[in-house]
Amino acid sequence: MSKGFREPDFAQVVIDRATTDTIHRILEQDAANAEHARDRFAHGGFGVCEDCSGQIAPERLEALPDATRCVRCQSIWEQTNPR
Repeated sequence: MSKGFREPDFAQVVIDRATTDTIHRILEQDAANAEHARDRFAHGGFGVCEDCSGQIAPERLEALPDATRCVRCQSIWEQTNPR
């Protein structure tokens, strides 16, 4: 008895759902990060690293205006908080 394309189609559906879920999770996290950055800006924290209180490099802020950590602290944060 041939199963035809049923199993590969199901596998593709599972992969598509996982991809969609991941994209939604990333978009929600990005929205939360942007809101956090806006809140810091409103309270005078723009350009100041939220971890070490040092200045965030102007080049970083130009590339990522919603950055709330300097490159060093962001690297440490990403190592301890994987997506």
